[in-house]
Amino acid sequence: MTKAKGLLIVFEGTDGTGKSTQLNLLAQVLEKKGIDVVSSFEPTNGVYGQKIRALYSNRKETSREDELELFLADRKEHVENLIAPALASGKVVLLDRYYLSTIAYQGAAGLDPADILARNTFAPEPDLALLFHAPIETGVTRITENRGDTLNDFEKEDYLRKVQIQFEEMDLPCIKRIDANRSIEKIHQDVLRLVFTLPGMK
Repeated sequence: MTKAKGLLIVFEGTDGTGKSTQLNLLAQVLEKKGIDVVSSFEPTNGVYGQKIRALYSNRKETSREDELELFLADRKEHVENLIAPALASGKVVLLDRYYLSTIAYQGAAGLDPADILARNTFAPEPDLALLFHAPIETGVTRITENRGDTLNDFEKEDYLRKVQIQFEEMDLPCIKRIDANRSIEKIHQDVLRLVFTLPGMK
C-alpha cells in the first residue's frame, strides 16, 4: 500500500485495559496485508523516557511540573527521531500511549489539561486515537494477577480513578472509545472496524 502521508494510530486508556495486546494484534494484521508498520510506545527507552521510568518507584521526589517537562522532552525526541520521519515516508505508526495519556495522568495529578494539550502542539495529531475503557478493578487485576506485576506509583487504584475521569472528559475528533471489558477477539474486531474506515486504508 502506497500513501503520500502515513497514518498515526494511538492506543490510550488506563493501565490494564489491553492496549498493548490490541496494538500487537493490529500490527500483525497490517503487516500480513503488506502495509509498512512502525510500532512504538511512550515513555520511550530514550534518555528522558528512562528518567520517567525511574519515577515509577519514587514519584514523590519530582514535582508535577518537572514530571510534565520530562514527558514533553521525551515526546519531542520521539517525534523528531521516529514518528515524523515514519509518517513522512508513508508508514502507519502505532503508538502505545501518546499525549492523551499525558493529559489524563498529569491532569489527574492536578495540572491543567487544556494547558497540557496546548504544550503538545509540536506533536502530530493522531488520525485515530483508540481509547480503551474498562473498570479500574479489572485493570488492576490484570496487572497484579494476570501479569504478576506490582502496581507502580502511576498505577495506584485511587489515582487511576482520577485518570479515568480525565479520559472520560476528553472530547477530541480523533477519539473513538472502545469497551475493553470484553474478550480480546471482540475488542480486536472493533479495532479493525475503526482502523479500516480510515482514509487510505483498505
